[in-house]
Amino acid sequence: MKRFIVGILQPVMIILAGIIITGCSDNFKRTQELNELYTEVDAEIEKSQEYMDQREHNISLLKTELGGSPEVHKRMSLLQAIANEYIAYNSDSALYYVTEAEQLARKNNNPDDLTHAMLTRADIASHAGLFSMAHELLAGLDRSRLDSAEYLKMFGVYCALYQYEAQYITHGDPSRRAEKMRELYTDSLIRMGNLNSFDYLTNVTARDIKEGKINETINLLERKLKNYRSGDRQYSILASILANAYNAAGDKQNYKKYLAITVISDIRGATKENMAIRDLATQVFEEGDLERAKRYVKVSQDDANYYGSRLRDAQLNILFPAIDKAYDRQQQELRRRLQVYLCALGGLLVIVIGAVAYITRQWKSVEDANHRVQQTNDELQSISDRLREANTALEVSNEALEKTNTALEFSNSRLKKSGRIAEEYTGLFMEYSSLNISLLEKYHAALRNLALQGNVKGILKKLDSDEIVNETIKAFYSKFDEAVLNIYPSFVEKINMLLVEEGRIQLKPGEKLNTELRVLAVYRLGISDPDQIAHFLRCSVSTVYTYRSRLKRRAIDPETFDSKIMEI
Repeated sequence: MKRFIVGILQPVMIILAGIIITGCSDNFKRTQELNELYTEVDAEIEKSQEYMDQREHNISLLKTELGGSPEVHKRMSLLQAIANEYIAYNSDSALYYVTEAEQLARKNNNPDDLTHAMLTRADIASHAGLFSMAHELLAGLDRSRLDSAEYLKMFGVYCALYQYEAQYITHGDPSRRAEKMRELYTDSLIRMGNLNSFDYLTNVTARDIKEGKINETINLLERKLKNYRSGDRQYSILASILANAYNAAGDKQNYKKYLAITVISDIRGATKENMAIRDLATQVFEEGDLERAKRYVKVSQDDANYYGSRLRDAQLNILFPAIDKAYDRQQQELRRRLQVYLCALGGLLVIVIGAVAYITRQWKSVEDANHRVQQTNDELQSISDRLREANTALEVSNEALEKTNTALEFSNSRLKKSGRIAEEYTGLFMEYSSLNISLLEKYHAALRNLALQGNVKGILKKLDSDEIVNETIKAFYSKFDEAVLNIYPSFVEKINMLLVEEGRIQLKPGEKLNTELRVLAVYRLGISDPDQIAHFLRCSVSTVYTYRSRLKRRAIDPETFDSKIMEI
């Protein structure tokens, strides 16, 4: 049963461990991605002046063109273009140029351009927090002359106006009324709007987020965002709505991610009418990164002042003191910790000084002990050197003794071998002598019988015969061969090993040695004189020379042949 439970639990634990590891890995990647985005925001802030210079350059070109264009239609187009450049950049300048366009439209009695200018001026006033002006402008429109596009534009301006009013008046009936009016105009815009228009997309996604359609909105916005470029105003708006969608879904990581993406786009587009960097400042403030939060709030405040938005100023007036207060608390905490650390450091310094004094005394004691140890070591080293010299002398003596022993062993071996050879020679001599005595006795008995018979001719014939000599020599050779092979059992094989293969000695059946081998055997026994060899073997000196010359010619190495014979 236990094995069954373990068998079930083991794969489950492995799966859970995999899920935990994967989750930790995903969290790490998302945190790393967010830190990289923060770093990119910081880098873009450093380059914000370059983006502002580029926008100023574009505006300057339009102003130059405006100054040289007397034609009404062209001037109206340029005034609207300059106002559009200023819309998210500087509200005062935007209002100035759109007011110029409005006056030009009135002067030339152009109702379409007038309506467009009034709607634009109302939209700018809404963003700048000039709500009374915006309401006055919108109320002054002749709605009977508005076409469908202008109606949609008006609804969009009303949506923005009531949204900013709700943000500015954060509580009470006025705030609830503004929010209700915004919802009504949003519904009107969605019912009448073009499904493919940007205004429709922004308003319908904002409504869907409020109604809880979070996942569908996120998928739609992520897909649509790919069609825009970072730095464009529309890209910033969609990224901001996507950030709010993630915030509504409770996904703080992606909320902060898309806030940072919105901030980067705002900076690249030199957009001063923004709130993403303020919201991002709030998030990093909550993370405890006060330095970065304070820097982002400062940027947001500078942007709000540059744009001229009292709404953003009001919102920052709530956040900035909180960050300042938290920053002051952090600095006080740091000072308090510094004081604690300094006190701890002072106590630690006293301990260190006492420890140094103690260590110094101990060090001196250790040095004295080391000095005594060193003296002892020197004495031991001296004794060791003397012992080493004695060992060296002993080793030399041992080596000499070993050499002497080796020489004695070799001498003993030679003596033993010499003794064995002497024994063999003695046996051979005694046996050969006994055989000769027997032959002489036999020969003497034969001669005596012939003498007793009076057979003088037989005696002479016997004396003239070589039979006794041949038998004696034959017996000598037999005993000599036997003695040699007893002393050197592998004599024949070793001789043949010294000869080339085709020159090796082949004995006849029954032969122990032949004349060639006997010549070499006598030489091995220490008789090197050819005359002595010839006399010993009962042959001529020339025969001895002939046999030795033939054998040397057949030798593998003629130069060392004689010395190799002696090594057998």
